[in-house]
This record gives sequence, C-alpha cells and structure tokens, in this order.
Amino acid sequence: MKNHETLWPGRWLVPATVVLTCLIGASAQAAEDSFPNKPITIVVHTGAGSSTDIFARELAQGARKVFGKPVVVVNRPGGSGATQMAFIKSAPPDGYTVGVNTASHLTAMQSNLKGVYKWQDFSWITLNQLDPYVTVVAADSPYKTLKDLVEGGKKEGVNLKIGGFGTVGAAHNIGFNLLADKANMPFTWVSYTGGPQAMTALLGKHIDAVNTNPGPALQFAAAGRVRVLGILDDKRAESLPDTPTYAEAGYPVDTSWKQIRGIFGPKDIPLEIQKKLADGFFKAMQTPAFQKYMKDTAQIAGDEGPEQYPAYIEKIDSVGSEWLKKLGLAK
Repeated sequence: MKNHETLWPGRWLVPATVVLTCLIGASAQAAEDSFPNKPITIVVHTGAGSSTDIFARELAQGARKVFGKPVVVVNRPGGSGATQMAFIKSAPPDGYTVGVNTASHLTAMQSNLKGVYKWQDFSWITLNQLDPYVTVVAADSPYKTLKDLVEGGKKEGVNLKIGGFGTVGAAHNIGFNLLADKANMPFTWVSYTGGPQAMTALLGKHIDAVNTNPGPALQFAAAGRVRVLGILDDKRAESLPDTPTYAEAGYPVDTSWKQIRGIFGPKDIPLEIQKKLADGFFKAMQTPAFQKYMKDTAQIAGDEGPEQYPAYIEKIDSVGSEWLKKLGLAK
C-alpha cells in the first residue's frame, strides 16, 4: 500500500553522491576562481645571498604587486635540494606553496637523490631564467687567464681545487666538467651550499677557483677582489664585457648547458592555478626593477609555462643523466 511504502536507503544513495560531487567540484572551482586569496610562499633550496635566493626575492617583489597578496621567500637549504623538495612535495597542491627549481634539482634526482625523487613527482610551472656559468679566481691568483688556469691544472703535482654549489654531478659541477673534459684537465671539486659561500672560500684561499653564475661574482669583480676568466655562453655578457667566452679563450664547448631557474610545486596543482601563477610571475618579470636585475646579472629570460615546461624539464633531465653516467655517478 502506498501509505506504507518502504523507503530503502539505497533510493537516496546515488542522488546524495551526485550532490556531494557537485559540491566538491563547485568548491574546487571557487578556489581556482579566487586564486590567490592568501599569501604565496616561494621556497628556495640555497642560502641567503645566492643567485637563486636573489632571483626569488626579485621575483617576489614584482609578484606582490601583480597578485595583490604577500609573496614570501623562505630558505630551506640542504642535501642538494632534498630539504626543499621534501617540503614542496608534502605541501597541499593548491598553488600557495611553490619553490624555485634549478638544473641542480634534476642532476640530484639522478644521483644522490635517485630513488627518492623524480621529476614526475612535481608540477612544473614556469621557466624564468637561463643563467650561464663563469669561472672565477681571486684577483691575486697566479692564473690571469682561463688558459693559465687550465695549463696550470695540467702540470704534474698540481691538484686544482674548484668550488661551487652542490656535489659532484650537480649542475655547477657539470658546467666546469665541460671545460675540464675538453682540456683534459684533472681537478678536485669542493662543494658549497651556494655561490656566496664558494666566493668566501675563494677569497680565504681555501680553493683555487669557483664555477658559479655571474650574480655572486659581479660585486667582487667590481670591487677588484676577483677576476672572471671565462663565461660558458655563445657571447660575452654585457655586465662582463672584458670576460671572454670559453670558445674565445680556446675551449669551444657545448654552451647549451646553463643553470635554469623556474617555479615548481607539489604534484597535481590544477592547471588553471598553474596558469594563473605563470601569468603572474611572467608579469612580475616585466617590471623595471626585475628587468634591471636581469641585465645587471647577465641573465637570459625564459618564457615557458605549465604546458611547455614539463617537456623542457624532461629534456634537461636526459642531458644531465648522460653527463652523470660519463662521470660515473649514474647507471
């Protein structure tokens, strides 16, 4: 009888599920539409004053104006990026916690962090910078030119100590290996947590030379405390007009290997949020202050967003893998 019809719970299960799904979808869409509505944190894997730290702070300064929200830079150095990557990977994939990535992240994932992280564990949002490598000595070094350094390092009984960010197999180390391999020059790599730390060691006579990016070297070069012997690029930098390219110095090597700086985040950040982040960061790069910083530090601008950057990362990962195998650091 109709008045005594049994109301089975299953009759309401599908409609309730549909309603819940719609509510979740609406909530996610609202979060994407309102992004950002709170501060954004950029996590850096190097110490204060490093090239990557300076990049993050310059970018954050412009991004605050674009997003209309605070953009905070946090340093979490250690383990060739392991400390930072652990923090990024465990963060909610909502776009509010991102990090600066470099080529060193990829080489670390292929060597000392192999099996711990892989590039597919993260969202790759923007490629912002390509930064060439430079070889630097103290102003009173006996090595006046890049050829002096190379020939000196090849002499019997000489064991040049070359310093830079990261361990053997890190991006800076590979950058110097391009030169050493071409010149058949042995050397010992000394690892530091950032370019400024390596420069301090150089000035303290603990190492013979530094392989770094122009940023950490420029202020010391301007003060006459260091000499920049060569730059790994196709042309001289405007900020270092007297510094020859490796090829000009007599060592034509592959100039495609550069430090990169971009923004990455936890895996599965919604694409629309990634696009909003990319758009905001690229607009921040157009501010006069950021443009001046780029010119002053001999940077090359990147322009790849979340739909292109993963493919670029995969390519760099492959190139780094080949070099690590050559160095005996990967199989």
